[in-house]
Amino acid sequence: MGISTAPQLRQTYLIWKRFEMPIQGGTRDAIAVRSYVANQLNSAYTLMITSMVMNLWCILFALAFFYMLRRQKHHHVSTSLWNKRASLTDSLLEVLQPSDKTHWRQWWIYPVLFIILFCWIAQNVLSIIIPPYIIIGNAAPVNPAAILAPRLPPSSESAALARISSSEAPMALRAAGSAQVASANTQSRVSVSSTTLGTDKSGDTISRVDYRYSVSGADMGLQKYPTLLLEVVGACTTEYGWLLNSSNSNGYTNDTYARFGNSSLGVTSLNLFDGPAPVAFFYNGPKPDGPPGNMTWAAFVSSVDRLSYTSGSDPIYTTGGAAGLGGTRHAVRPGRPVLSCWQTDTWWYEGRSSTILGLNSTALPGLDLSPGLQLILARYLGTPRIVSIGRLLGLSALLSSTTSIGNIFDAEASSAFSDIQRLVLAAYIATTNTLTDLTLYPENAPGRDNGAGNLAIDEGGNVKPGVADFVVWSPDITTLSVKAIIIIPVLSLVFWLLALSLLRWTPLKRVNELDATVLHKALHEHGAQPNGRGTWTINKPPKDEEDRGPSPGGSTSGVKEPVTNVREAPKEES
Repeated sequence: MGISTAPQLRQTYLIWKRFEMPIQGGTRDAIAVRSYVANQLNSAYTLMITSMVMNLWCILFALAFFYMLRRQKHHHVSTSLWNKRASLTDSLLEVLQPSDKTHWRQWWIYPVLFIILFCWIAQNVLSIIIPPYIIIGNAAPVNPAAILAPRLPPSSESAALARISSSEAPMALRAAGSAQVASANTQSRVSVSSTTLGTDKSGDTISRVDYRYSVSGADMGLQKYPTLLLEVVGACTTEYGWLLNSSNSNGYTNDTYARFGNSSLGVTSLNLFDGPAPVAFFYNGPKPDGPPGNMTWAAFVSSVDRLSYTSGSDPIYTTGGAAGLGGTRHAVRPGRPVLSCWQTDTWWYEGRSSTILGLNSTALPGLDLSPGLQLILARYLGTPRIVSIGRLLGLSALLSSTTSIGNIFDAEASSAFSDIQRLVLAAYIATTNTLTDLTLYPENAPGRDNGAGNLAIDEGGNVKPGVADFVVWSPDITTLSVKAIIIIPVLSLVFWLLALSLLRWTPLKRVNELDATVLHKALHEHGAQPNGRGTWTINKPPKDEEDRGPSPGGSTSGVKEPVTNVREAPKEES
């Protein structure tokens, strides 16, 4: 899922719309609602589970009592249990703490107790465990009207480039901030290691930092292709051979470097006037020979003459003795190496690999990303993400600069490894948030509602097909499983109808003779009255009963026997 600290505005997503929720390894049929609605549904589904178990319990007891009635072995406890069938707790208490303890002599009370206890535990456990299964996340389908992917203008249009950079800087700052406070789980998804390769002929240390991370389609929020995978592998090596000269003619050091070792590709000069704290400049390099997707880039760290209270031994921040401002005794030496880097981006789908330019069914069979979505991914991920993030962060790209105090930094705690580690983690987070960030541009960002400036809109002003096939995340959203929200009510209704049918239209309806209303009616017909001792006394039987004699069976027979017992042995009757 996306890793973003920005709030997702309500107008950027759709609710009450069925969609495919991307998860690791596949998708789930889902619908998004507001979180307070999900909480209410969760409570309602708890009641459904309770009702389901109660109806199951009712069916089981109906079967047991039907058997007892047919064999004329019913007991006053069975009458009490049947009338308390709506509450398993009351049924359990009736067995454990009855007014008459003689029921413990009956063998059947023990399996009944086991069944009650089992249903009571099942009801409570299922009511806690099952309802949360309807909640599968905090995602919702994106609102197509909220998508903005500014088209990059030609490099000659500096003003337009500056406007786009200013509107995209917040996404880089969010990524860097998230990297700074990343959880252990997020950090574990990025691998960064450092290796010392040796020294050059001047005795300077040559070190290399390797990095690796991968981002799936589910991480980015792709609805239809969650198993699409981007694998990023790269490394940076300290390069001393690009230094052209180092001069100190004006009282400060000026180090001049050839970009990628070739002056025809450009020259970069680094000195104290680049900024009070160390600052980095990032460049994409020429395409090297090698496998598809292989790219080069470089970071020129301007750290020369920066002051520190502590000494530094890292190649980028090696210091020498010098008296400086605020009592500092160390300053970064001239001629520091640059970081020469390479990176390979490989896209995988169903066992096949391709580059960013081959995200189609031809290069990756089965992958049918829309042309609009392919264009957007190429716009943001066509070059090393770490370079674009570093450029947008500007003076805050290096960890050493973010922890500096004015123009004094901690050289001992600074290193190329810690700088790259933070940038790689920020690049991973920015890659994961690529699609989510399309909805978080400011309102005045260039290209909004403009087909010529927005890659998500066609010339007619309509959102391109397939561009909106992704989800966004927000704590205000709750994603519900369509399968779960259908199955639970259906099962609850099925158990209710089954219990109703069995007790009304099958021989099991005989157990209704145990209902309190039926028993009370029978007592009333026999002229029974409460005697004040917790029992009933029959004054006289109805005349028609005397004339007719005992009934051979049926519901009346099922009631007359307990009534007779009331008169003959009141202590036995409940």
